[in-house]
Amino acid sequence: MTKTYFLLILCLGLLNTTFAQQYENDNQPEAAPTRSHRKATGAHNIDINKLRFGAYFAPSISWMHPTSSKSDDGNYLVTSNGSKFGYTWGLMADYFFAPNYGISTGFNISTCGGNLINKATSKLDTNVANTVKYANFDYTLQFLEIPLALKLRSDAIASNGISIFGQIGLTLGINISRKVDYTVNYNDASNFPQVASGNNEKLQGTLAVPPVMLQMNLGAGIEYPISQKLFFYFGLFFNNGFLPSAVAPQNYTMDYTGSFTSTNTRLNSFTFRLGLFF
Repeated sequence: MTKTYFLLILCLGLLNTTFAQQYENDNQPEAAPTRSHRKATGAHNIDINKLRFGAYFAPSISWMHPTSSKSDDGNYLVTSNGSKFGYTWGLMADYFFAPNYGISTGFNISTCGGNLINKATSKLDTNVANTVKYANFDYTLQFLEIPLALKLRSDAIASNGISIFGQIGLTLGINISRKVDYTVNYNDASNFPQVASGNNEKLQGTLAVPPVMLQMNLGAGIEYPISQKLFFYFGLFFNNGFLPSAVAPQNYTMDYTGSFTSTNTRLNSFTFRLGLFF
């Protein structure tokens, strides 16, 4: 968690420095350009839109990726069991401190998740009370996200004004919803085999899902001018949650006895953004 806050503060500090430097440059008096200079550059009437806003909607495919095939204590095999369709929507803002270089930010609401199976290994004695033998959890999570990225955009590459862009940055995600479909095979307190299950239930347990997640995001796409100020926006983005682990099953307090452990799990997704800048 300390690393998360450090990276966030570092990114915000860089953004603040960029805005401050640009503000100083914009407010310094400029010498009046000569007629020969204006004629040579032909740019005295160019107005670069430094700040612009937009909105988008993005269908997504997300999945959970265990970094190891076994839990940290070696008692369970951990496997990913498929992806989940979701969506992201939000507002975005670009600030261009140079014609082709800018800072991209905004806020998003992301619905994502994945499916994980934990199965006891031969190391674990499953013939004792309060022992989980098998757990299948299909997660549906929702995050409020605040991205911060460096954006590079080309000049128009065609007569119709189409340009391409790429960006790289970090996203801070704050968990606002956590629900699961689950099936758990376990021995109860009397050492009798039991099965617990639930559909679309709220995931119970303190820190069952970390309240804050840090992701790296990479994206590329095109912008197409519809009018002088209106731009169609399409992009393909990859998001890799790298800190901390996406789930912590040892903290669950669901309708079964015993607990199971997992390995460090990444929450990843591809999103297909469709939006407008205005």
